[in-house]
Amino acid sequence: MGINFIYGIDKYNIFYLSLLDRYSKCVNTFILTIQLHTKLRAVKTIPSYSRFVISICLCSIVTFSNIYWLQPLLPVLQKEFQITSLSANLAMSAPLLGMGLGLLIFASWSDSIGRCKILLGGTAAGLLVSLVLPFVENYSFFLSLRFLQGMFLAVCPALAVPLLGEELRKSWLPGAVGFYVASNTIGGISSRLMGGVSAEHLGGWQNAGILIALITTILFVGVYYLLPKQKHFKPAPLKVTACLKAYGYHLKKPQLLLLYLLIGLAFGTFVNLSNYLMIVLGDYPYNLPSDIRSLMFLTLLGGTTSSSLAGKFAKKHSQIAGVILGISMMLIANFMMSWANIYTMILGMVLISIGFFFCHAQASTLIGRSVTKAKGSAQALYSLFYYSGASLGVFFLEPFYLRWGWHGVLGATRIALALCILFVVLYQWVAVYQKKHSHVMS
Repeated sequence: MGINFIYGIDKYNIFYLSLLDRYSKCVNTFILTIQLHTKLRAVKTIPSYSRFVISICLCSIVTFSNIYWLQPLLPVLQKEFQITSLSANLAMSAPLLGMGLGLLIFASWSDSIGRCKILLGGTAAGLLVSLVLPFVENYSFFLSLRFLQGMFLAVCPALAVPLLGEELRKSWLPGAVGFYVASNTIGGISSRLMGGVSAEHLGGWQNAGILIALITTILFVGVYYLLPKQKHFKPAPLKVTACLKAYGYHLKKPQLLLLYLLIGLAFGTFVNLSNYLMIVLGDYPYNLPSDIRSLMFLTLLGGTTSSSLAGKFAKKHSQIAGVILGISMMLIANFMMSWANIYTMILGMVLISIGFFFCHAQASTLIGRSVTKAKGSAQALYSLFYYSGASLGVFFLEPFYLRWGWHGVLGATRIALALCILFVVLYQWVAVYQKKHSHVMS
């Protein structure tokens, strides 16, 4: 009787303590939620110009993390879905093509309805696709989603610089754009490293994708709370006909067309050479795991250094000389990578990164200086050729890879780089011809 009474008391004490413990956890969670909400509201006290820069940089990291995290995992996709090397490469080509088309759409659309709304909406849609991707088992559907993901996430590269240009003082703009470009690099490199390491240690590319999606979603919450309302936006009516006329006007200029073709070939060489390098390193005789392969993308840091030096070089020489120098470095790097040695491949990737980003910085500046009207359309076309070259280049390289392997890829990219040099020569020839023609007319 006494034992039963004591057991009954203990039972009710345990129930009471359990109930109290659950209640205290709920209270603690509620308090933490209030504290978090208060801290997020305190973000509003940060000056608006700082919030613009921070939010754009975070959005850039979100964007390029979700685009590039799969690059070191192409051999994993090839084995997982039982697909060819061409199909595996399309996992990178599809979002880049979507991004190229999205840039044209969002850049024009934002002029009429505002940039912040589109920036948040497009990024949120891209993240929604990122959360779905790891659960897709059909590869064709997977590629379709990657295309849509790239198109939605194009809002950041399409709107970042125009938004900063409208809301910041001119003296602050170069520094802000510098932070934005650095964020592109941070997002691209960190996601590749995280994708490779997490796929190797968390049990597959799906878990890596979930991790990237969750981390970038948290960063997007920061963007949502940080991004202030636009104060200096002046809506303009969307005129599709005028946009198409502007694109046609630029494409009729031989020098601009040559620069567009050049940057498409250069970026296509850079991205697809990296893609095939991942497949080669994942196969015999290297058989490197994805976490080790992803370390190869640390070589991209060389590109950030070279792009910062491009301006100083152009002041002493010229933009077109910088383009030639960048392409030449890429060509030298290509020959270095002919030796099937991991160390020469690393050195080659460092040099090819330095050369490409140096060329890219010079060519994009040259576009801006060559155009007197509809500059936004000229830059949008530059971006379209830039991303289209990266997405379509795989179709040119694949036959060479199937026939001659890694050396076939190197040979095909040499042809592309030789064409780039030819375009530079033609660019200079057109410039001389137009100068002589203008003198004759005068």
